[in-house]
Amino acid sequence: MRVVAFPAAMMMAGLLAGCGTSDASSHDDGSRVVLRNLAETEIAAPKPDYLKIQGELVPTPSDEASRYYLLRRHRTLNDTEIAILRQEKNGRVAYARTEMDCARRLFHVVGVASTRGRVESNVAHDGPLRSISGLPLRQELARHICEKAGTPLSGV
Repeated sequence: MRVVAFPAAMMMAGLLAGCGTSDASSHDDGSRVVLRNLAETEIAAPKPDYLKIQGELVPTPSDEASRYYLLRRHRTLNDTEIAILRQEKNGRVAYARTEMDCARRLFHVVGVASTRGRVESNVAHDGPLRSISGLPLRQELARHICEKAGTPLSGV
């Protein structure tokens, strides 16, 4: 029996290529995902009347127009934190899977999607972990997530 995986692989590559690329800003290498505007992109979806996972509201004074919720987090084998976040803004929702290194104050977005389930497998092409210096929203999110993990965000 011969299994042909090429068409499935091509279809998956096409789906991933269409996700998360148009909401990237021109910064550093041009690949950073802008969390602040994620709910305004084609990635977002209308907010349903009921969200199965309510999440924990993350204080984000630098972005009072949005509400960010921490839905889930876990530590990786190399001591970084993976967190699933939901942004709610203007009746729309978007989800981001982020990774941060609390000790080194590094952060990046690993995936973005319109649903919590899809964000688990999406690739955001956000580049490597990089400094959160000068990025108040990422600092606020990282501070909250690292504190929840029992590893407070290191000083500058």
